[in-house]
Amino acid sequence: MLVIEQQMNDPEDPMFIYDGGDTALLFRNWDSSLRLNNLSEQARPSLQNADEILVIEKQDERVIRNYTAPIRLVRDVKSLMA
Repeated sequence: MLVIEQQMNDPEDPMFIYDGGDTALLFRNWDSSLRLNNLSEQARPSLQNADEILVIEKQDERVIRNYTAPIRLVRDVKSLMA
């Protein structure tokens, strides 16, 4: 599960892009992507072996929306962000 602050627009075909390291990219739509840094070492094996991740968007303590995003493993996620 990934908990993030509420984003302004709705996700459209979201995807969690990951390479097994400490950085990932949550692609929400063509106008909205989030870079996720310093992923926990304990979470990395689970992310590499999962098919999807549950994303919770919140504002203060209130859940605004939730959705699943398929996990796509890539060779080097940081090269996609350059």
